[in-house]
Amino acid sequence: MKGNLTKWIVGLGAACAAVTAAACWYSVQYNDARLVVPMDFSEYSFQVRDLPMIGAISLVVAYALFLAALWLRAMVKETKRRANQDYTRRINPNLGLLGFLGFLGFLGFWQYGFNKGVDAFIFFVFFGFFGFFYEGKMSSTLMDERFRRNRERAQLVAMKLAAIPVVVSLFVVCRGALFGSLDYTLIAVTILLALSVALATFLGEYLLYKFDHDEQLEE
Repeated sequence: MKGNLTKWIVGLGAACAAVTAAACWYSVQYNDARLVVPMDFSEYSFQVRDLPMIGAISLVVAYALFLAALWLRAMVKETKRRANQDYTRRINPNLGLLGFLGFLGFLGFWQYGFNKGVDAFIFFVFFGFFGFFYEGKMSSTLMDERFRRNRERAQLVAMKLAAIPVVVSLFVVCRGALFGSLDYTLIAVTILLALSVALATFLGEYLLYKFDHDEQLEE
């Protein structure tokens, strides 16, 4: 079941990328690159030829929401399962490849030039998916006293480090308009908060693997 879900996630991601590439090609070739290059959205008027790009963008957003829903559901289920079991869950380390979705956050700069929106910057959160690689390497591990101690230690360190971008974002907000623009302030804060969540998620799994692995080597 989990293997099929992984195939669906990867397949849908590849399909979104293919559809977006095809829509961009169509827009450049037959629609004067509308919705591809930055444009003044306040003067935008809908045209039928815009439908491929609008559909592709909607598909990417829906895919991102789908991944976010899966992530939240997995986190809730994992919290409940950890309280009632003695072994870690078994997942495929290849799920860590989903962390590359974090690079979609750079689409935020294109989106801002297109319609002054900052929604796409939230994709930086998906960098935290790289943590699935280390969680997968510790699948079906006995959660003994040592493991639980290392997990608490890893989570504490991860939260401390993840707090750094949050503190920086507070300083950015307190300074007001960044480079004379409130839009730049919003962009900076959005990126910092997204990276903070990603950092906490990734480091929690990476440090747990490192601490547990190092102790086993010492023994």
